[in-house]
Amino acid sequence: MHAFSHITGGGLAANLARVIPDGLHATVDRSTWAPGAIFDLVGKAGQVERLELEKTLNMGVGMMAVVPAESVDAALATLADRGVESWVAGEITERGDRATGAELVGDYAN
Repeated sequence: MHAFSHITGGGLAANLARVIPDGLHATVDRSTWAPGAIFDLVGKAGQVERLELEKTLNMGVGMMAVVPAESVDAALATLADRGVESWVAGEITERGDRATGAELVGDYAN
């Protein structure tokens, strides 16, 4: 499977879910990145809970690329060669009984 998701208004999970085919599920591990300090500031100043922030903001991730497992190293190398920060943020699995096409799990890195 190949897909790109531009993470704009609506948050990371909802935008990613739009490009995940029926029957599949994206699990994004929060521990793979640390959102910028601005997200913490917005949350504290506005008294906004993390889940609400995540439903609205991209938490510092502007684009998600979905590539087959055997293409991950080549994709990361290509992006690194072009000065684009990238990392493996999660995995695609069968959806099973999950209601949505994507979810965030874990806690953010510090």
